Amino acid sequence: MNLLRHARWMARAGHQARILCLEGSPLHRASLAYLHEKEDEVDLDLRTIRRGWRYFAFATAIHRATRLIRYQADWLWVRDPRDLDTSAWARRIIGWLGGPTRLVFHQGMQIPKPKRSPYHVMRFGAIDAWVSPLGWLKTQVCANTPMTADRVHIVPLGLDDKWFAQLPDPVQQQRQARLELGLSQESFVVALVGRIDRKKGQDVLVAALRELPQDVHALIVGDPTLDTLSDYFDEVRAFVRDHELQWRVHFRPYEGFPRNAFIAADVVAVCSTQESVGSVTLEAMATGCAVIGTDSGGTAELLADGRGWTFPAGDADALAQALHTLRNHPDTLTPRKAACAPYIKHHRREKLVERWLDILTEVGAG
Repeated sequence: MNLLRHARWMARAGHQARILCLEGSPLHRASLAYLHEKEDEVDLDLRTIRRGWRYFAFATAIHRATRLIRYQADWLWVRDPRDLDTSAWARRIIGWLGGPTRLVFHQGMQIPKPKRSPYHVMRFGAIDAWVSPLGWLKTQVCANTPMTADRVHIVPLGLDDKWFAQLPDPVQQQRQARLELGLSQESFVVALVGRIDRKKGQDVLVAALRELPQDVHALIVGDPTLDTLSDYFDEVRAFVRDHELQWRVHFRPYEGFPRNAFIAADVVAVCSTQESVGSVTLEAMATGCAVIGTDSGGTAELLADGRGWTFPAGDADALAQALHTLRNHPDTLTPRKAACAPYIKHHRREKLVERWLDILTEVGAG
Protein backbone atom coordinates (compact mmCIF):
# COMPACT_ATOMS: atom_id res chain seq x y z
CA MET A 1 0.00 0.00 0.00
CA ASN A 2 3.04 2.24 -0.08
CA LEU A 3 2.22 3.30 -3.63
CA LEU A 4 -1.26 4.47 -2.63
CA ARG A 5 0.18 6.29 0.37
CA HIS A 6 2.67 8.23 -1.74
CA ALA A 7 0.05 9.02 -4.39
CA ARG A 8 -2.18 10.48 -1.66
CA TRP A 9 0.69 12.53 -0.28
CA MET A 10 1.63 13.92 -3.68
CA ALA A 11 -1.99 14.83 -4.41
CA ARG A 12 -2.25 16.46 -1.01
CA ALA A 13 0.87 18.50 -1.83
CA GLY A 14 -0.93 19.93 -4.84
CA HIS A 15 0.20 17.62 -7.63
CA GLN A 16 -2.04 15.72 -10.00
CA ALA A 17 -1.70 12.04 -9.13
CA ARG A 18 -3.21 9.17 -11.05
CA ILE A 19 -3.08 5.54 -9.89
CA LEU A 20 -2.84 2.89 -12.61
CA CYS A 21 -3.52 -0.62 -11.33
CA LEU A 22 -5.05 -3.97 -12.20
CA GLU A 23 -8.80 -4.20 -11.73
CA GLY A 24 -9.65 -6.18 -8.59
CA SER A 25 -6.10 -6.05 -7.24
CA PRO A 26 -5.44 -5.18 -3.58
CA LEU A 27 -4.24 -1.74 -4.69
CA HIS A 28 -7.41 -1.23 -6.73
CA ARG A 29 -9.66 -2.22 -3.82
CA ALA A 30 -7.73 -0.05 -1.36
CA SER A 31 -7.84 2.92 -3.74
CA LEU A 32 -11.59 2.54 -4.22
CA ALA A 33 -12.06 2.40 -0.45
CA TYR A 34 -9.95 5.51 0.00
CA LEU A 35 -11.81 7.44 -2.69
CA HIS A 36 -15.09 6.41 -1.10
CA GLU A 37 -13.96 7.71 2.31
CA LYS A 38 -12.10 10.77 0.97
CA GLU A 39 -10.36 11.19 4.31
CA ASP A 40 -7.80 13.67 2.96
CA GLU A 41 -10.16 15.50 0.62
CA VAL A 42 -7.68 15.41 -2.24
CA ASP A 43 -8.22 14.89 -5.94
CA LEU A 44 -6.82 11.45 -6.77
CA ASP A 45 -7.60 9.78 -10.08
CA LEU A 46 -7.87 6.00 -10.42
CA ARG A 47 -7.60 4.07 -13.68
CA THR A 48 -7.23 0.38 -14.43
CA ILE A 49 -4.59 -1.08 -16.73
CA ARG A 50 -3.88 -4.45 -18.23
CA ARG A 51 -0.89 -6.55 -17.31
CA GLY A 52 0.85 -8.34 -20.12
CA TRP A 53 3.72 -10.76 -19.92
CA ARG A 54 6.39 -9.89 -17.41
CA TYR A 55 8.96 -9.70 -20.19
CA PHE A 56 8.72 -8.49 -23.80
CA ALA A 57 5.10 -7.33 -23.41
CA PHE A 58 5.45 -4.87 -26.29
CA ALA A 59 1.72 -4.47 -26.96
CA THR A 60 1.12 -3.60 -23.33
CA ALA A 61 4.09 -1.22 -23.36
CA ILE A 62 2.73 0.61 -26.41
CA HIS A 63 -0.69 0.86 -24.78
CA ARG A 64 0.86 2.21 -21.57
CA ALA A 65 3.02 4.71 -23.43
CA THR A 66 -0.02 5.96 -25.35
CA ARG A 67 -1.95 6.56 -22.14
CA LEU A 68 0.96 8.35 -20.47
CA ILE A 69 1.34 10.65 -23.47
CA ARG A 70 -2.39 11.37 -23.33
CA TYR A 71 -2.13 12.14 -19.63
CA GLN A 72 0.97 14.31 -20.27
CA ALA A 73 2.52 12.58 -17.27
CA ASP A 74 5.83 13.93 -16.01
CA TRP A 75 6.68 10.74 -14.11
CA LEU A 76 5.70 7.10 -14.15
CA TRP A 77 6.23 5.87 -10.58
CA VAL A 78 6.63 2.08 -10.38
CA ARG A 79 7.06 -0.07 -7.27
CA ASP A 80 6.27 -3.65 -8.34
CA PRO A 81 9.22 -5.36 -10.14
CA ARG A 82 6.68 -7.16 -12.32
CA ASP A 83 5.80 -3.81 -13.89
CA LEU A 84 9.38 -2.74 -14.49
CA ASP A 85 9.98 -4.39 -17.86
CA THR A 86 6.80 -3.08 -19.49
CA SER A 87 7.28 0.35 -17.94
CA ALA A 88 10.88 0.52 -19.17
CA TRP A 89 9.75 -0.19 -22.73
CA ALA A 90 6.98 2.38 -22.38
CA ARG A 91 9.56 4.93 -21.17
CA ARG A 92 11.72 4.28 -24.23
CA ILE A 93 8.77 4.56 -26.61
CA ILE A 94 7.78 7.88 -25.06
CA GLY A 95 11.38 9.08 -25.35
CA TRP A 96 11.49 8.17 -29.05
CA LEU A 97 8.31 10.18 -29.57
CA GLY A 98 9.66 13.18 -27.67
CA GLY A 99 7.28 12.80 -24.73
CA PRO A 100 8.04 14.18 -21.24
CA THR A 101 7.42 11.10 -19.08
CA ARG A 102 10.34 9.84 -17.01
CA LEU A 103 10.54 6.60 -15.04
CA VAL A 104 11.20 6.23 -11.31
CA PHE A 105 11.44 2.83 -9.66
CA HIS A 106 10.62 2.78 -5.95
CA GLN A 107 12.40 -0.27 -4.55
CA GLY A 108 10.61 -2.45 -2.03
CA MET A 109 12.44 -5.77 -2.38
CA GLN A 110 16.02 -6.97 -2.30
CA ILE A 111 18.15 -7.71 -5.37
CA PRO A 112 20.51 -10.36 -3.97
CA LYS A 113 21.64 -11.79 -7.32
CA PRO A 114 23.50 -10.11 -10.18
CA LYS A 115 21.37 -8.70 -13.00
CA ARG A 116 23.93 -7.47 -15.48
CA SER A 117 23.11 -9.21 -18.75
CA PRO A 118 22.82 -7.08 -21.92
CA TYR A 119 19.04 -7.23 -21.53
CA HIS A 120 19.29 -5.97 -17.94
CA VAL A 121 21.56 -3.16 -19.09
CA MET A 122 18.91 -2.09 -21.58
CA ARG A 123 16.05 -2.40 -19.08
CA PHE A 124 17.75 -0.62 -16.19
CA GLY A 125 19.02 2.00 -18.61
CA ALA A 126 15.46 3.26 -19.07
CA ILE A 127 15.16 4.16 -15.38
CA ASP A 128 15.73 7.85 -14.71
CA ALA A 129 15.72 7.59 -10.93
CA TRP A 130 15.94 4.59 -8.63
CA VAL A 131 14.82 5.14 -5.04
CA SER A 132 15.95 2.80 -2.25
CA PRO A 133 14.56 3.07 1.29
CA LEU A 134 17.80 2.09 3.08
CA GLY A 135 21.53 2.35 2.54
CA TRP A 136 22.12 -1.41 2.46
CA LEU A 137 19.59 -1.76 -0.37
CA LYS A 138 21.31 0.97 -2.39
CA THR A 139 24.61 -0.87 -1.93
CA GLN A 140 22.95 -4.07 -3.15
CA VAL A 141 21.48 -2.33 -6.20
CA CYS A 142 24.79 -0.75 -7.20
CA ALA A 143 26.60 -4.08 -6.77
CA ASN A 144 24.12 -6.29 -8.63
CA THR A 145 22.63 -4.09 -11.37
CA PRO A 146 23.91 -1.65 -14.00
CA MET A 147 22.52 1.27 -11.93
CA THR A 148 25.23 3.75 -10.96
CA ALA A 149 25.35 5.35 -7.52
CA ASP A 150 24.43 8.81 -8.85
CA ARG A 151 21.11 7.44 -10.18
CA VAL A 152 20.19 5.69 -6.94
CA HIS A 153 18.70 7.85 -4.21
CA ILE A 154 17.85 6.99 -0.60
CA VAL A 155 14.42 8.02 0.64
CA PRO A 156 13.11 6.45 3.87
CA LEU A 157 9.88 4.51 3.92
CA GLY A 158 7.15 6.88 5.04
CA LEU A 159 4.37 6.55 7.60
CA ASP A 160 1.04 8.30 7.81
CA ASP A 161 0.69 11.06 10.37
CA LYS A 162 -1.61 8.96 12.54
CA TRP A 163 1.35 6.81 13.62
CA PHE A 164 2.97 9.85 15.22
CA ALA A 165 -0.01 10.91 17.33
CA GLN A 166 1.17 11.74 20.83
CA LEU A 167 0.09 9.58 23.77
CA PRO A 168 -0.98 12.09 26.45
CA ASP A 169 -0.98 9.43 29.18
CA PRO A 170 1.12 6.43 28.05
CA VAL A 171 0.59 4.44 31.24
CA GLN A 172 -3.18 4.76 31.17
CA GLN A 173 -3.34 4.13 27.44
CA GLN A 174 -1.28 0.99 27.82
CA ARG A 175 -3.70 -0.24 30.46
CA GLN A 176 -6.63 0.49 28.16
CA ALA A 177 -4.96 -1.23 25.20
CA ARG A 178 -4.27 -4.33 27.27
CA LEU A 179 -7.86 -4.36 28.47
CA GLU A 180 -9.15 -4.22 24.91
CA LEU A 181 -6.75 -6.98 23.80
CA GLY A 182 -7.46 -9.21 26.78
CA LEU A 183 -3.95 -9.03 28.26
CA SER A 184 -2.81 -9.09 31.87
CA GLN A 185 -1.86 -5.71 33.32
CA GLU A 186 0.97 -7.28 35.33
CA SER A 187 2.68 -9.23 32.54
CA PHE A 188 5.73 -8.24 30.50
CA VAL A 189 4.28 -8.20 26.97
CA VAL A 190 6.36 -8.86 23.84
CA ALA A 191 4.42 -8.04 20.67
CA LEU A 192 5.04 -9.45 17.20
CA VAL A 193 2.93 -7.82 14.49
CA GLY A 194 2.70 -9.06 10.91
CA ARG A 195 1.39 -11.86 8.78
CA ILE A 196 1.80 -15.32 10.28
CA ASP A 197 4.44 -16.81 8.03
CA ARG A 198 7.56 -18.92 8.49
CA LYS A 199 9.74 -16.00 7.36
CA LYS A 200 8.27 -13.77 10.07
CA GLY A 201 9.49 -16.04 12.87
CA GLN A 202 6.50 -16.36 15.19
CA ASP A 203 7.87 -19.79 16.13
CA VAL A 204 11.12 -18.19 17.34
CA LEU A 205 9.30 -15.91 19.78
CA VAL A 206 7.10 -18.73 21.05
CA ALA A 207 10.14 -21.00 21.54
CA ALA A 208 11.89 -18.22 23.47
CA LEU A 209 9.02 -18.13 25.98
CA ARG A 210 10.03 -21.54 27.31
CA GLU A 211 13.21 -20.01 28.74
CA LEU A 212 11.53 -16.94 30.21
CA PRO A 213 9.70 -16.29 33.51
CA GLN A 214 5.99 -17.01 33.65
CA ASP A 215 5.04 -13.34 33.59
CA VAL A 216 6.50 -12.83 30.08
CA HIS A 217 3.70 -13.08 27.50
CA ALA A 218 3.69 -12.97 23.70
CA LEU A 219 1.11 -10.97 21.74
CA ILE A 220 1.03 -12.22 18.15
CA VAL A 221 -1.04 -10.01 15.86
CA GLY A 222 -1.57 -11.18 12.30
CA ASP A 223 -3.34 -13.51 9.92
CA PRO A 224 -1.88 -16.58 8.20
CA THR A 225 -0.45 -16.23 4.73
CA LEU A 226 -2.97 -17.57 2.24
CA ASP A 227 -0.98 -20.60 1.13
CA THR A 228 -2.65 -23.98 1.13
CA LEU A 229 0.75 -25.68 1.02
CA SER A 230 1.81 -24.20 4.37
CA ASP A 231 0.74 -25.50 7.77
CA TYR A 232 2.94 -23.03 9.62
CA PHE A 233 0.17 -21.48 11.73
CA ASP A 234 -0.97 -24.94 12.81
CA GLU A 235 2.63 -25.82 13.68
CA VAL A 236 3.00 -22.75 15.89
CA ARG A 237 -0.29 -23.40 17.68
CA ALA A 238 0.63 -27.06 18.17
CA PHE A 239 3.93 -25.99 19.73
CA VAL A 240 2.03 -23.69 22.08
CA ARG A 241 -0.28 -26.52 23.14
CA ASP A 242 2.48 -29.10 23.49
CA HIS A 243 4.49 -26.84 25.79
CA GLU A 244 1.44 -25.60 27.71
CA LEU A 245 1.94 -21.98 26.73
CA GLN A 246 -1.71 -21.28 25.89
CA TRP A 247 -2.20 -18.72 28.61
CA ARG A 248 1.04 -16.90 27.73
CA VAL A 249 0.64 -16.68 23.94
CA HIS A 250 -2.16 -14.44 22.71
CA PHE A 251 -3.14 -14.60 19.03
CA ARG A 252 -5.12 -11.64 17.70
CA PRO A 253 -6.26 -10.92 14.12
CA TYR A 254 -4.60 -8.15 12.16
CA GLU A 255 -6.31 -4.77 11.98
CA GLY A 256 -5.75 -2.06 9.40
CA PHE A 257 -4.24 0.18 12.08
CA PRO A 258 -2.79 -2.10 14.80
CA ARG A 259 -1.35 0.69 16.97
CA ASN A 260 -3.08 -0.70 20.06
CA ALA A 261 -0.81 -3.75 19.86
CA PHE A 262 2.27 -1.53 20.02
CA ILE A 263 0.84 0.56 22.85
CA ALA A 264 0.07 -2.59 24.86
CA ALA A 265 3.60 -3.97 24.50
CA ASP A 266 6.64 -3.48 26.68
CA VAL A 267 8.85 -4.57 23.78
CA VAL A 268 8.15 -5.19 20.09
CA ALA A 269 9.97 -8.16 18.54
CA VAL A 270 10.85 -8.39 14.85
CA CYS A 271 11.86 -12.00 14.23
CA SER A 272 11.89 -11.98 10.42
CA THR A 273 14.72 -13.84 8.75
CA GLN A 274 15.34 -11.09 6.20
CA GLU A 275 13.27 -7.91 6.02
CA SER A 276 13.95 -5.54 3.14
CA VAL A 277 12.87 -2.58 5.24
CA GLY A 278 10.40 -3.58 7.93
CA SER A 279 7.43 -1.23 8.24
CA VAL A 280 6.52 -2.84 11.57
CA THR A 281 9.83 -1.65 13.03
CA LEU A 282 9.12 1.90 11.87
CA GLU A 283 5.55 1.79 13.17
CA ALA A 284 6.80 0.62 16.56
CA MET A 285 9.36 3.43 16.67
CA ALA A 286 6.75 6.04 15.73
CA THR A 287 4.51 4.75 18.52
CA GLY A 288 7.38 5.08 21.00
CA CYS A 289 8.13 1.40 21.55
CA ALA A 290 11.36 -0.37 22.37
CA VAL A 291 12.28 -2.81 19.57
CA ILE A 292 14.39 -5.95 19.42
CA GLY A 293 14.95 -7.49 16.00
CA THR A 294 17.11 -9.80 13.94
CA ASP A 295 20.59 -8.68 12.97
CA SER A 296 19.92 -9.17 9.26
CA GLY A 297 18.51 -7.20 6.35
CA GLY A 298 16.87 -3.86 6.86
CA THR A 299 16.09 -4.52 10.52
CA ALA A 300 19.78 -4.34 11.45
CA GLU A 301 20.14 -0.92 9.79
CA LEU A 302 16.97 0.44 11.38
CA LEU A 303 18.07 -0.61 14.87
CA ALA A 304 21.68 0.52 14.53
CA ASP A 305 23.25 3.34 16.56
CA GLY A 306 21.51 2.39 19.78
CA ARG A 307 17.95 2.47 18.47
CA GLY A 308 17.22 -1.11 19.54
CA TRP A 309 18.64 -4.54 20.24
CA THR A 310 19.44 -7.31 17.75
CA PHE A 311 19.84 -11.08 17.90
CA PRO A 312 20.79 -13.73 15.31
CA ALA A 313 17.85 -14.68 13.10
CA GLY A 314 16.24 -17.94 14.19
CA ASP A 315 18.10 -18.06 17.53
CA ALA A 316 15.36 -18.47 20.14
CA ASP A 317 17.89 -18.85 22.97
CA ALA A 318 19.55 -15.52 22.14
CA LEU A 319 16.16 -13.83 21.95
CA ALA A 320 15.15 -15.31 25.30
CA GLN A 321 18.37 -14.13 26.93
CA ALA A 322 17.91 -10.58 25.59
CA LEU A 323 14.26 -10.42 26.65
CA HIS A 324 15.16 -11.74 30.09
CA THR A 325 17.61 -8.86 30.51
CA LEU A 326 15.06 -6.29 29.35
CA ARG A 327 12.40 -7.70 31.62
CA ASN A 328 14.75 -7.48 34.62
CA HIS A 329 16.11 -4.04 33.68
CA PRO A 330 13.21 -1.99 32.26
CA ASP A 331 15.23 1.20 32.80
CA THR A 332 17.31 0.23 29.74
CA LEU A 333 14.27 0.67 27.48
CA THR A 334 14.05 4.45 27.84
CA PRO A 335 17.42 5.39 26.23
CA ARG A 336 16.69 3.23 23.18
CA LYS A 337 13.26 4.79 22.76
CA ALA A 338 14.82 8.25 23.00
CA ALA A 339 17.38 7.34 20.33
CA CYS A 340 14.55 6.47 17.93
CA ALA A 341 12.87 9.89 18.13
CA PRO A 342 15.26 11.93 15.92
CA TYR A 343 15.57 9.04 13.48
CA ILE A 344 11.88 8.29 12.98
CA LYS A 345 10.96 11.93 12.34
CA HIS A 346 12.57 11.60 8.92
CA HIS A 347 9.83 9.10 8.05
CA ARG A 348 7.04 11.66 8.47
CA ARG A 349 4.95 12.66 5.48
CA GLU A 350 6.12 16.27 5.15
CA LYS A 351 9.80 15.26 5.27
CA LEU A 352 9.37 12.59 2.62
CA VAL A 353 7.31 14.68 0.22
CA GLU A 354 10.00 17.36 0.37
CA ARG A 355 12.71 14.78 -0.33
CA TRP A 356 10.79 13.20 -3.20
CA LEU A 357 10.10 16.54 -4.84
CA ASP A 358 13.77 17.48 -4.62
CA ILE A 359 14.77 14.27 -6.41
CA LEU A 360 12.07 14.37 -9.08
CA THR A 361 12.68 18.05 -9.77
CA GLU A 362 16.45 17.65 -9.98
CA VAL A 363 16.33 14.55 -12.19
CA GLY A 364 13.55 16.00 -14.32
CA ALA A 365 15.59 19.11 -15.00
CA GLY A 366 18.70 17.12 -15.86
